[in-house]
Amino acid sequence: MLNDALKEDIQTAYSQLLDQRGYKARYCQKVMIAEIAKSLGRIEEEPGQICVAEAGTGTGKTIAYAMAAIPIAKKLKKKIVIATATVALQEQIVYQDLPDIRSHSGLDFSFALAKGRRRYLCLSKLDLALQEGNTMNQTLSFFDEPGLSGSNGEARSDGALFQDMINGLGHGTWDGDRDAWPEDIDPIAWSRVSTDHAQCTQRQCSHFENCYFYKARESIHRVDCIVTNQDLVLADLMMGGGAVLPDPEETIYIFDECHHLPDKAGNHFSHMLSVYATRSWLMQIPTSLGMASAEIPGFRGDRIADLEQHIEEACQQLDELARLLQPLKEEADPVDEGWRYRFPLGRLDEGLTTIAAELGSRFSRLCALTEGFIPAVEDALENGGTGEREHGERWLSVLSSLVDRMGSATSLWRNFSEGNISPPYARWLKFSSGGQVEGLEIQLSSHPVSVADELRERLWDRCAGAVLTSATISVARDFSGFQRKTGISPDQQFVSLPSPFRFQEQGVLSIPAMDSDPSDPDAHTDELSVIIPDLVESDLGSLILFTSWRQMLRVFDDIDRDFKERVLMQGELSKHEMLKRHKASVDQSEPSCIFGLASFSEGVDLPGDYCSHVVIAKLPFSVPDDPVDATLSEWIEDQGGNAFYDLMLPNAAIKVVQAAGRLLRTEADSGRVTILDRRVVSKRYGQLILNSLPPFRREIH
Repeated sequence: MLNDALKEDIQTAYSQLLDQRGYKARYCQKVMIAEIAKSLGRIEEEPGQICVAEAGTGTGKTIAYAMAAIPIAKKLKKKIVIATATVALQEQIVYQDLPDIRSHSGLDFSFALAKGRRRYLCLSKLDLALQEGNTMNQTLSFFDEPGLSGSNGEARSDGALFQDMINGLGHGTWDGDRDAWPEDIDPIAWSRVSTDHAQCTQRQCSHFENCYFYKARESIHRVDCIVTNQDLVLADLMMGGGAVLPDPEETIYIFDECHHLPDKAGNHFSHMLSVYATRSWLMQIPTSLGMASAEIPGFRGDRIADLEQHIEEACQQLDELARLLQPLKEEADPVDEGWRYRFPLGRLDEGLTTIAAELGSRFSRLCALTEGFIPAVEDALENGGTGEREHGERWLSVLSSLVDRMGSATSLWRNFSEGNISPPYARWLKFSSGGQVEGLEIQLSSHPVSVADELRERLWDRCAGAVLTSATISVARDFSGFQRKTGISPDQQFVSLPSPFRFQEQGVLSIPAMDSDPSDPDAHTDELSVIIPDLVESDLGSLILFTSWRQMLRVFDDIDRDFKERVLMQGELSKHEMLKRHKASVDQSEPSCIFGLASFSEGVDLPGDYCSHVVIAKLPFSVPDDPVDATLSEWIEDQGGNAFYDLMLPNAAIKVVQAAGRLLRTEADSGRVTILDRRVVSKRYGQLILNSLPPFRREIH
C-alpha cells in the first residue's frame, strides 16, 4: 500500500523539480504520476502489478514514471529497468532526463546504461583479427556472420582500424564501447572484434579482468536504475532472466515506447535456418575437431568418429528434406531475391513434421556430443601450460558457438515437428540462389503470430512490477487489442491520459474533396501528384507520408520540376541527413518538404516551422503478403473473427495516430493534418480512425 510518507516523498520531489527548473505542473503529468504510484504501491502486498499509461507528446513521461517509480523501488529494495525501443530515447534518458531529475528533485539514486555484448570490443577477438591468416582464424571463419569475408569472398583487411583501436585503448582515449568510437565503424569490421553470449568464454577468457562488457555489467548491478533497450530485456528473458540484467522478481520494468514490445518479442521467439548453409558448416566440424585434437590433450578419436557419423546422417536427412521441399517452389510467390512459400495457417503435412522430428532428435544428439568435448578444453584451460591455455580458450569459443548453433537448429526442427499449434506459428520457405539443388538455397522460417503466452510466462508472471507507456497504445481508448498482443490481464491498470495540447486551437484535420481513392491505385497516385504541391505550397516545413515505395516514387516522378527542388525523399539520403538538411533549409526560410514512408511516422521530432503540415497519402493498412500478418489473419478468421476489423483496422488506426503525432511537438506548435484518402469518410470503418485521432478542428469537404 502506498503510505502517506511515500506519497509525501513523491510529492516533495516533484514540487522541488518543478520549482528549481521553472516548470509548470501539467495536469496529465500529475495524473500519470498518481496512477503509476497507485499501481506500484501495491507490489509489497501483491507482486506483479502493471500500469499501462497512454500519454501523448508533451506529457513529460520520463519525469512522471521516474517520480513515481524511484521512491517506491528504493523503499522496496527493487531495481528499476527502463527499456526503450530507440537509441535516441535511450540516450536522452541517460544523458539528459535522469541527470536533470537527480540534480533538481532531491531524489538520491544512481543509474547506468546497459548494452549487449555486441556493443563492446572483445579483446580476444581483436587479438585474432590482428593475426590475419592463422589457422584459428580460418577455423573460426565458418561461424562468422554472413558477408563477413567481403562481397566477392576475398579476405577483408581492417588492420589499420584495429591498430587504431589498440592505440585508443592504450592511450585511454577509448573505452571499448562501439558508440564511443569517434567515427562510424563498418558493421562487418565490427563483427570481427565483438562477440555474443555463445562465443564468450567468460571467466575462462584470459582478458576477463579487462573485459569492457563485464566491467560495464558490474556497474549496472550496483546502481538503482538501469537504462537499456527492449531487445536486451527480451534477450535476458530468453536466457532465463538475470543473465545480464537483475532477476525479474527483483525488478520494476518501465517500457517506454511500449507499442514496439510485441513485435520485438516476436522476433526473439522466432526461428530461421538455411538448409545448405547448415549442411556446409556441419561438414566442416570433423576437420576442425581434428585440428583441435592436435592442440588439446584429451580429445578422443572415438568421440570425433561418433560425431562424424551423426553429421553424415544429419546431412543425408537435410538432403532428403530439400528434396521434399523442392516441389513447393512451383507454388511460391516471387519476392525480393527469390520466391516465398507460406504454409496456410502454419500447418505442415505429416511427411514434413516427421522428418523435422527426426532432425530435431539428430541435432539434439549432435549438441550433446559436441558438449562432450568441452571438459577436455576446460581441463587444458585450468591445468595446461601457457600454449595449451591459449588454445583451450579459443577452442572453447568455437565449441560454445557450435553448441549454440546446434541448439538454435534443434529449436527450429522441434517447432516444425509440432504441426498444428494454437495460436499458430507463421511458417514459410524462401527459395534463393546459392544452394545445391538447381542452384537454390532453401530457408525455413517460423514466427509466432502471438507472443502473449510467452510474455506472460517469462515476464508478467515473474516481475515485481511494470509500467508500460507510449503515445499510441489504445484504439479510441480501447486497450483490448494491446491486451491481446502482450498477454497483460485486463484486471491490471490501464489509463489514457489527457493531452497538454489544445487541439481545437492548435491543429486542423483536413479531408479534402478528391475524385479518386486508393481502390483505384493509378488514378489515386495521379491525383496525389497534382494535389500535394498545391496543399503544401505555402508551408515552410511539411511532411508527406506514403505507405509504399512505388507510390512515393511515382508521385515524385510526376510532380512539377520546380516543386521537386524542395523535396527530400527517403532512400536518397540517410534519415539523419534528411532531417539535418530539412532543418537547415527551414532555418534559412527556404521551403522544405520530406517524402517518407512508415519510419518517418514515429520517432521524428520536427517542432514549430520544421513541420506545420503533415499529409497522409493513404490509410496505412498492412500489406496482405507479410507471412506473419497473413497467418494471423487466417487464424482470426478460423476462430470466427473478422481479420479486417480485429487486426488490420486497429493497426491502421494506430499508425494514423502516430503519423498525425508528427504535427504538434510543443504547446506552441500549430498546423494541419491532411488525409488524402476519402475512405476515412466514405466507408463505415473510417469513423473508428477519426475517433482515434486527437480532437483537431475538422474541415471535411
